[in-house]
Amino acid sequence: MSQLLSVLLSGVAYGVPLFLVASGLTLIYGVIRVLNFAHGAFFVLGALLTAGLLGGTAPSLPAFVLAVLLGGALAGAVGLVTEMSVVRRLYRAEHMTMLLGTYAVLLALEGASEVVWGTDSRSQRQPELLAGDVRVAGAAITVYDLVLVAVGIVVAVGLWLLINRTRPGRAVRAIAQDATMAQAIGINAKTVLLLVFGFGSMLAGIAGALMAPNVAISPSLGNAFILQCFAVVIVGGLGSVEGSLIAAVLAGVAETAAVAYAPALTGFTFYILVAVVLVLRPQGLLGNARLGRAQT
Repeated sequence: MSQLLSVLLSGVAYGVPLFLVASGLTLIYGVIRVLNFAHGAFFVLGALLTAGLLGGTAPSLPAFVLAVLLGGALAGAVGLVTEMSVVRRLYRAEHMTMLLGTYAVLLALEGASEVVWGTDSRSQRQPELLAGDVRVAGAAITVYDLVLVAVGIVVAVGLWLLINRTRPGRAVRAIAQDATMAQAIGINAKTVLLLVFGFGSMLAGIAGALMAPNVAISPSLGNAFILQCFAVVIVGGLGSVEGSLIAAVLAGVAETAAVAYAPALTGFTFYILVAVVLVLRPQGLLGNARLGRAQT
């Protein structure tokens, strides 16, 4: 039982960065109808900046939090520039054109990251205060994993409140449902689209910064991670933030369970999960049958 609890909590902790990136992808798709490959580059920017600022050492908790926030801010700023310079010009283009455009941004940002930070992998230690393990019901859990679980809960609740209980959230939902009518009642669609893209990019940067102590960081990290996040979005249902949360937890638990009980399946659990869900429920767990209809 203690090993099972450890697998479950570690899986949830693994799922938190997936949820942060996937929720940003979902918001952007739900409002803008863009499947954004560049999201992987925003994730890497957060991780690289955090490791660069902290130098791989075990920082104090305030220094780590500041680095995470700066990583999110950098990714958000680059996301805003990306929307204004590239994505905005492709809104009326076909989906394949948009995919190729955002993938080109991913490659460009990856190359820029190699110029700034180099091609070698680097590591980042956890904050001193969050190092070590604690025992929960007899299971040894790292303190950092528990913090990630707490962060995931806070972000999930915050996103739900933002989307459903605030004026900006109502504007986002209005644009997602009928942009023409929303503009007719005075909502500035261009500003909303810009801010949604920047906010989603910021979430990806924060996820990368939080993931930095758990992975080998390199400019190419985003290529693999973005595929996992797309798998989460598909399983959860395109346009559903709640679905992304459930799917991220399922994917994280499935991966850590594979590591513990079936090592041969490690790295494949995401795609097995996608295949099973698409067979049983093609629109995803909480997705609408019409993929073009937003669920935000």
